[in-house]
Amino acid sequence: MQIIWFRRDLRLTDNDIVAQAAATDEEILPCFIIDPWFYQQPDIGAMRVQFLFESLTRLDRSLRDLGSRLYLFEGNSVEVIQTLTGELLQLGYHPRLLFNRDVQVDYGRKRDNQVIEFYQQLGLNCYLGLNNFLQVDGENREKWMDEYYADLRQPQHPKPTKLKTPKILLSLTQLTFDELQQKYNFNSQNSTFFTGGEKEAQNTLNSWLKSRYNGYHWKLSRPQMATLGGTSHLSAHLAFGTISTRQVYQQTKARANELKENAKAQFALKSFRDRLRWRDSAIQRLYYFPSLAYQNCYPEFDQWYSDGELEGEKLEYFQAWQQGKTGFPLVDASMKQLKSMGWMNFRMRAMCANFLTVICGVSWHHGARHYMNYLVDGDIAINHWQWQAQAGVTNPLSSTFRIYNPTKNLTEKDPRFEFVRDWIPELRDCTDEQILSGEIAELSGYPEPMLDWYRMRKVNGKVVSELRKQVKKRLEKEQGVEYERAMGLSEAVGKYWSA
Repeated sequence: MQIIWFRRDLRLTDNDIVAQAAATDEEILPCFIIDPWFYQQPDIGAMRVQFLFESLTRLDRSLRDLGSRLYLFEGNSVEVIQTLTGELLQLGYHPRLLFNRDVQVDYGRKRDNQVIEFYQQLGLNCYLGLNNFLQVDGENREKWMDEYYADLRQPQHPKPTKLKTPKILLSLTQLTFDELQQKYNFNSQNSTFFTGGEKEAQNTLNSWLKSRYNGYHWKLSRPQMATLGGTSHLSAHLAFGTISTRQVYQQTKARANELKENAKAQFALKSFRDRLRWRDSAIQRLYYFPSLAYQNCYPEFDQWYSDGELEGEKLEYFQAWQQGKTGFPLVDASMKQLKSMGWMNFRMRAMCANFLTVICGVSWHHGARHYMNYLVDGDIAINHWQWQAQAGVTNPLSSTFRIYNPTKNLTEKDPRFEFVRDWIPELRDCTDEQILSGEIAELSGYPEPMLDWYRMRKVNGKVVSELRKQVKKRLEKEQGVEYERAMGLSEAVGKYWSA
């Protein structure tokens, strides 16, 4: 008997553990564990959970088409695996457990280590696979890029044509899909933007490569165009593994080969592949340094950015930012879109994060948690790293760091003001000039800017700049591993922006 333990790899195609299990004639028990711990976290996202449940429902259908089904268990993951294994042993089976690595949180790592140790103690086989590429034998930054692309070019793991799952009676409590929806009560939090499932992921990729990729490299930063299909909309599917990076990469390369005479198409598709790598490099970084999910990259920033309770002016700024009531139209429209759709395009995520941290002086911890409360594609690896980057914490060897001007970005990224008018009803009857003036409170009821952006940029920007200088000075003096990593990041960022 082989137990396939699905987590953030909710697909049958190009799935390491599914292929491993299907390569034998043994019976297979596919399962997913609803661990209450995850649903009690402060950064849980209702729409993200609903996407997960949709993906699980569709995975069950796909498994049933192959003669199998998905078992839904509930409880502490280690205890569930131990109980399930014990029951199978009592029934005369010799279970083998297969699951892919998950690098998101410390809880998950400790859980996996406990499960592996349990299987070792019983003398049972436990196969630990890879959902996507990871260097698992220690940090080797110099070889990461070559190894990463070598992995992406490997043949995909085949989708099985049949799976044998026995009809066995287990005493271990199981959930039906109806019970799952009712008990966790996320059914009313559907995203209008994403639908979970492997088939839905493939359809999204197909529509992306058919024509939507056109102009990706510039539509990426324009919120209205990105929303209307100018970006892939695959992020949630990649986050939950309803499609693999290898699938996306290989189909994108194949499409690029078809369009090799079209220079603009080539550039757009390469830009997209670069973004895939950027995302996966963040996963690798979190695997090396799990503390980055909650600690500043450099301790010099600990007094400026902390997870302590907000109060006074900072609390007021944070609440206005959450509600989309800062008085800066592009910030507010983006924050309203986030709450409604569970998504923002990358440039708006960066700009809103930068506004909250550098301009408002609110720690990235609070903003990162708010994003995770709403993002369907919420992924701690890329989300929290980008928050530190936009807060000015990362890449200290660079002499500058970016501070976004939301008014300048409005004229550049939403020049017809379509996006802000869509999301801020108070602005729909205002002229472009009135919106840009910032003096429309009496006319529309839209709030005036809650702060003087230029003054705050000067004051807080100087604080962040001085902290970066302190980090740089220390790293250059020590010339240690931290300095080497910072050099590597600086070079990587330089190559990315020059590409």
